[in-house]
Amino acid sequence: MRVSLSKKISIMVGIINWFHSFLFLGTVFIVACKPSVTTPSDTIAIGLRQSGRLATEVVVRVDSIQDSRCPTGATCIWAGQARVTLLLSKNTDSTTVRLVLGPNVNQDNATRLDSASILLNSERFSVVLRDVTPYPSVPPQNQTQTAVVQIIRL
Repeated sequence: MRVSLSKKISIMVGIINWFHSFLFLGTVFIVACKPSVTTPSDTIAIGLRQSGRLATEVVVRVDSIQDSRCPTGATCIWAGQARVTLLLSKNTDSTTVRLVLGPNVNQDNATRLDSASILLNSERFSVVLRDVTPYPSVPPQNQTQTAVVQIIRL
């Protein structure tokens, strides 16, 4: 029994199409089943003297924002800092944290000023100051300042 060349080509095309389908479906299943390796965390943008509750059940209140960063459009001899004081609480426990964005004026490069580890109700959290907005500019914008804070359960 002889098989024609067109029949052989048709069989080969069918095998190649089947192989491509197998690869495509395999890739879809691998990507869909990829486990998430992120740490549970919450991020909140909150204004001065405002409070917000995160999914970690931590309540964040911004008590002060002091921004001396070099404004865009200006020439400065120092980059400046944005300092934020936060009151963090969970149930009946609370603590105050002061975080800073910008260079460390104490020249201690090992110390991070933008984050702190805290203990609330026997749970350890990392508090990170991600940003203070808006960034200063010349001329100044009269926008409400907000602190972008991330809380990570450790």
